[in-house]
Amino acid sequence: MRKLWISIAATLALVALPPLMVPVFIPWSEINCEHQEINVRTGQARCSRSLWFVKVSERVEDTALSHALNGETVDVAEIEPWHRVNTFSPGQRNSPHYRYHGAFSQANMFEMLQQMHGLNKADAAGLAREALIQWQTSGNDFAAGKLLQDKMIELQDRAPNAAPPQR
Repeated sequence: MRKLWISIAATLALVALPPLMVPVFIPWSEINCEHQEINVRTGQARCSRSLWFVKVSERVEDTALSHALNGETVDVAEIEPWHRVNTFSPGQRNSPHYRYHGAFSQANMFEMLQQMHGLNKADAAGLAREALIQWQTSGNDFAAGKLLQDKMIELQDRAPNAAPPQR
C-alpha cells in the first residue's frame, strides 16, 4: 500500500511541478504561459493560457478601439488578423518584445483620448479606423503610436484651457 502512495505522489509531482519550475529556467515556455494577442482588423484582444503545450482557455474581449468601431472590420492589407502582443509565465512579469508589443497601450491611449476630449462617435470611429489601418499597413505598432500621440497633442492644443507650448 505504501508503494502505491509513493507511486501516486511521484506521478503527481512529475505532472504538477514542471509547469511551475520550467518557466524559471525556460521563460515563456508553452508548458505554462499566457499569450495576449490583438486583432489588427477589429481591435479586439485575445488572451489564451497554455498548460503542457495545450491551450486550456481562450477569451476574446473588446478594447476601446473595437467598441468605437462597433463591430466594423477594417481590412486594407493582406495581413493575418491576430498578432502576439505579450507572453507571460509564472514568475515572469516581462514579455518578449513583439511587433505589436505596444498595441494594448495604444488602445488604452485611445480610450484616454476619448474620455479627456469627449470625442463624438464618428470622430472616435474614424480615429480607431486610422489606428487599425496604420497597424495593418506598417506591420508593427510604431505608426499607430505616432498617430495617437499626434492626435493627443492636437486635441490638447485645441483645448480651451491648454497651457502654452513649452519651448
